[in-house]
Amino acid sequence: MQVNDFVKVNYSGKIKETDLEFDKGENLPIIVGVNYTLKGIDKALLEMQVGEKRTVEVFPEDGFGNREQKLIRLVPLSEFKKHNTNPFPGMVIEADGLRGRVLSASGGRVQVDFNHPLAGKILVYDIEIKEIIENLEEKIKAIIKLYAMIEEEKSKITLKEKEVDIELPPLINSVYKRKIANDIIKFLGFDKVNFIESFEKPKEEIKDQPLPPAP
Repeated sequence: MQVNDFVKVNYSGKIKETDLEFDKGENLPIIVGVNYTLKGIDKALLEMQVGEKRTVEVFPEDGFGNREQKLIRLVPLSEFKKHNTNPFPGMVIEADGLRGRVLSASGGRVQVDFNHPLAGKILVYDIEIKEIIENLEEKIKAIIKLYAMIEEEKSKITLKEKEVDIELPPLINSVYKRKIANDIIKFLGFDKVNFIESFEKPKEEIKDQPLPPAP
């Protein structure tokens, strides 16, 4: 594969020390070599061909990073009380744009680990490149699926030279739309991306009809 190739892959990921599977996917679209996936997987894909299967070990520096002590923080219990929350070990929280897990709560202080749960772990991935995506419209649908998790048949693409119109199911998050548009412009050479949402009138409910009178 080459950098910027669009491919569909099957994969499964396990933690090496426990053999616990934590992730799995089929026909997942990926743009190779541009950080759509873990660095260790990107490296493997660049050495593979369509139809090839490979098992790779991904070390922390090419995975979810090494554990950092500075990301284990003490938070005053009062901060949780402000939000009417009672922290407990294992509880997942979000603060300052980070997701963390409560390790302990005692003495008015709460210890929270903001490291990624897989930080410091050696991972084992089974990867298979199913196909390379060549068609331009299919590449656009692949980008949509990556961000909005919408299957290909649920989006409609209209190409117009340097513009593309995309009709999506309603109420897709605007953040995802921005990311979709950015990648279409960056990787596929378009100048403008237009999103179209359609809202249909609900079908009228069929009311119960009274039974005819008895003869």
